[in-house]
Amino acid sequence: MKIVIDTNVVVSGLLWGGPPNQLLKWARDGVLEAIGCEEIIEEIRRVLKYKKFVKRISKLDTSPGQVIAYFMNLVRFVPSPDSIPNVIPEDPFDNIFLALAFENDAVLIVSGDKHLLSLKEYKGIQIVSPSEATAIVEICRV
Repeated sequence: MKIVIDTNVVVSGLLWGGPPNQLLKWARDGVLEAIGCEEIIEEIRRVLKYKKFVKRISKLDTSPGQVIAYFMNLVRFVPSPDSIPNVIPEDPFDNIFLALAFENDAVLIVSGDKHLLSLKEYKGIQIVSPSEATAIVEICRV
């Protein structure tokens, strides 16, 4: 099962537990395939510099570089999308997740972002919360 994971879910999964972390573990274990591109890595790199995340990274006795390296080992990298739609004008960066999922035949986009979640789906691709995604993966694993 191919999925695209939004930055907020990736950061949560890398730095805390719960459903976002479970999704990353499944990506690590080959249960699902997380798709990423360079723009998403750059966004994660930028977000990890926020004060609240710097504190958490320090508490975990790691570094932003190590966090990024770990994530890069979980994701199948693909070229940046050819065409990025303008579906979410309130947060234009979110549109890359739509394009990435569509161009790579993903089944799910996993997000905690209200702009993405309010769409519910994009061109047949479900947009779900981390909890919903873990439930879907559990059902599909049976």
